[in-house]
This record gives sequence, C-alpha cells and structure tokens, in this order.
Amino acid sequence: MRARIETEAFGDPTHQAIFIVSGWAMPKEVMHAFAQRLSQRFYVVLANLPGISLDEQWISRSRIGPNYDIDALTEQLIEVAPKRSWWIGWSLGGMVSTYVAARRSSCVRGLITLSAAPSFVARDNYPNAMSIDDFDAFSSLVEISPEQGLKRFVVLQTKGAEDERALIKQLHSFLPIKTLNRAALIGGLRLLKSLDVRRELSILDLPNLHIFGGKDALVSVQNLEQQIDANPLQQSVVLPNCAHQPFLEDEETCVRHIENFIDANQL
Repeated sequence: MRARIETEAFGDPTHQAIFIVSGWAMPKEVMHAFAQRLSQRFYVVLANLPGISLDEQWISRSRIGPNYDIDALTEQLIEVAPKRSWWIGWSLGGMVSTYVAARRSSCVRGLITLSAAPSFVARDNYPNAMSIDDFDAFSSLVEISPEQGLKRFVVLQTKGAEDERALIKQLHSFLPIKTLNRAALIGGLRLLKSLDVRRELSILDLPNLHIFGGKDALVSVQNLEQQIDANPLQQSVVLPNCAHQPFLEDEETCVRHIENFIDANQL
C-alpha cells in the first residue's frame, strides 16, 4: 500500500534517529539544509504533511486523499518514522508532533518543536495567538485562491526577520505551486484551527524542548509565560533575532541547542 506521507532520509541509518515533520503547506525541501546539518551526527528522516509535495510524480501517483484527522495523521506519521526517534516538528508539524509524543510516547524518544504554539488561534485563557476572525479570513483566501494564500502566508512567516526580502525569496522558491493540493491546504488549516495541545504538553512524560523566534509574528513568545512550569521535563529557548523559521534564519544556533538537548537527555 502506498504510504500517505512522503519522506526523505539523510545520514547513516546506524546512528541515533531524528524524525522531522514540516509545517503547513511547506514541503520538506525547505528543511533540507537543516536536515543535512543534523545528519552529520544523526540519521534524519524528513517528512511532508499529507498531500504536500514538490514531486509531481508523487502527487500524480497518489490516489489517496490527504487525511488530517489528528488520530489518523498520528498513525500515518508513526508508520514512516524511525522507531524510537527524536521527533522535531515545525509550526503545525510541531503541534502534531506534540500530540503524538503525548499520546503515543512509546514511539517517541523525545520532542523538539520549532515555532510551535500550543494553540495557533486564540481561545479562552489563551489570548496571545491569532484571532479566529483573522484566521478565518486567511482560510477564505486559501479556499478562493490557494496561490495567493500561500504567498500571503510567506509574508506572514517572514515578518520580523532581519532580512525579510531575502527570506521571502527563499521561501517562495519552495512553494508547491505546480503541485498544489487544495484539499491538503484546507485540511491542514482545519486541523491548525482545531488543534489545542496544552493538555498534551502538561502530561508529556518525555524530554521536550521548544525553540521560538523572538520576532515571530505568528507565534508569540508570550506563549512561553503560559508554558513555563507546565511540565518538569520541558525546556524553552528564544532565539531573539529570528522570526518563524529559526532553522533557516539561525541554523547553527538552532542545531547547537538541539544537539545539546539530545546529549543531555540520553538514557
């Protein structure tokens, strides 16, 4: 049976494994350099979310619709992840990875998130996030014009970066314009709106590190105040000069924090 999740591997399979889940609408290629850097010490498997790909043959061969039910997605990701690997998730990928780590901890060695909020949208007792009205307006744009929605998303991601123009150009080069899967984009947005992993963060019984950009316009560092002491195994780091993609903006510092965290939490 054809896998629902497209993956790519880097490094020596005999080394300790890392499994990386990319973010909403962004193909795994945007994390290539980051994965290659980590593969100097680890075996790295990089995964797309369902229906997201730059590979036209992959999209044309796939007859399976993208499934963004969180429990179905959990099983899809576990199926392609190396056994007992460290899970790293960016943005929506980080929220999903948090859910997996809390609910299926026997499959995960430890959790690292990049620019991932417990909830992407504002909720009761969680005001420091995107308003539902703003989120719904963006979702409507994606439904009407997916291409324009993706371009708008790139602008939102890069807002606050030290060199927004260069980062926008870099991210535009990775947009899956030729392989757009509207159902995947809409399904991912519905999950992004509904997913709230605050409880999962509090019950997580694995080492977990959360890396934020201090200038991120999508995920407020004020979320840190609500995460502090939520879990005794939790650590948080703010990279003050980064926006929403610290693995691109300050790859070396990001990798160093990850390596130090994994080294400090070996069994």
